[in-house]
Order: sequence, then structure tokens, then C-alpha cells
Amino acid sequence: MTGIPVAAVLLGLAVLAAPPPPRTRLGLGPLRAGARVPALVASLAVIAMALPPAALLASVMLGVTLIHRRRRRLWRRDRSEAGRTLAAALETLAGELRVGAHPVRAFAVAAAESGGAIGTALRSVAARAGLGADVGTGLRALAEATSVPAQWERLAVCWQLAADHGLAMAALIRTAHRDIVERQRFTARVDAGLAGARATAVILAGLPLLGILLGELIGAHPIGFLLGGAAGGWLLTVGVALVCAGLAWADRITDRLLT
Repeated sequence: MTGIPVAAVLLGLAVLAAPPPPRTRLGLGPLRAGARVPALVASLAVIAMALPPAALLASVMLGVTLIHRRRRRLWRRDRSEAGRTLAAALETLAGELRVGAHPVRAFAVAAAESGGAIGTALRSVAARAGLGADVGTGLRALAEATSVPAQWERLAVCWQLAADHGLAMAALIRTAHRDIVERQRFTARVDAGLAGARATAVILAGLPLLGILLGELIGAHPIGFLLGGAAGGWLLTVGVALVCAGLAWADRITDRLLT
């Protein structure tokens, strides 16, 4: 690799790591990408032109794997946050029903005290209830568009039981709230227990890179061999593919324990 792509990578990383403007850090203005995206695109373009085909393919595989892992991590965080928000909303809803509020009014109050997608969904439920529409069907439709569909399905079942059999809505909502809270606690404990396994997978995936660095220190020049094409390029591609497959398989195993 010549100095041009290395400089492009360093420039892109420097721009991405630069702190936002003071107004953004103080919460006085929106977060804008600014020159970060153009700098990253320019860096990737220079790398694509400078790298040999095998190294470029390996870089694409590694980049796709890292992006996928980051999206999975954000999805897990969003699901946990949505579960906590929904649990708080159900607690408010149960409290309103306990004091004798109409279910439509109770849903409206819970929606007003909840933010984000959960608040919007609860407002939609309150609007459906106010118009006399089938609330259970609306709750099931919302379940398909959220990151916590199982919780919305339970809420739809609670509403359906109260509507069909005349059961107390407040008791059913309290039961759903306790179920969501316990599931959140269990998921948090399992996620904390899997932290060591995830760290081990990342360390094992990084061992080949450590071996390459040690080879450079002793003068074996593995980087030049891997980026020189021919057999080195094929070995680089196969090695990166195996590392990416290992990370994907480790993520699959840990994610199955959280579902």
C-alpha cells in the first residue's frame, strides 16, 4: 500500500473523530454531518483505486461485517429502550384505569407521558378507541412495526380478553406490565452474562491482525505479501472471509439467547 491511501484513511478518520461544533455539544443546534460524509467518501474512493482487487474485496467484506454488527448493536439498544418506555407507559395506563378513567382517556394520558415511537403508537391506539374501531387489531398492526412486537401482542391479548369476557382492564394491564418488566430484567442479566463471550469473539477475530503486526516487527513483511496479489491476495481474502464468518456465527449464537 502506498502513502496516498494511508493518508486518505488517516484524513477520513481524523474528520470522523473531530468533535462537533460547540453549539451542537451544548445542545443548542442540530447535529449535522458537515464535511464528514464527503471526507469519508473521498477516502473510500482513493482506497478503492489504490488497493489491489483481493485487498479491496477483503476490505468490503470486513466493512459489511462491521456495519452489520453495529446495526445489530443499535437494534438491541433500541429494543431495550422501547421495552423500558412501554413498561413505563403501561404503569401509567394501569394507574389511570385503577382510578376509574375511561380506557380511551387512560391511553391518551399514557401517550402524553411517553415519548418517541411508543408515544406515537399509544396516541394511535387512543384515536382508534375513540372512533370505536377494533383496538386489538390496531395493537397487532402496531406490533409488526415496532422493535418489541411480543409486548404489543400481549397488550392486544389483554384488550381482547377485557372486551370479550368483561375482565378488568386494569388487572390485565398490570399483569402485562409485570411480565414486560421481568422479561427486561432477564434479558439484561443474559446480555450482561454474554459480554465476556462477545469480547472473546472479538479478541479471537483480532488475533490474525496481531500476528501480522508481529511478523512486520520481526522483518517477515506479511503486509507486502498479502497486498502484493497472487497467492497473498487469495490468502488475505480467505482469511478475512473466515474472520467475518466467525464474527457472524458468534453474533448468531448470542442473539438466539436473547430472543
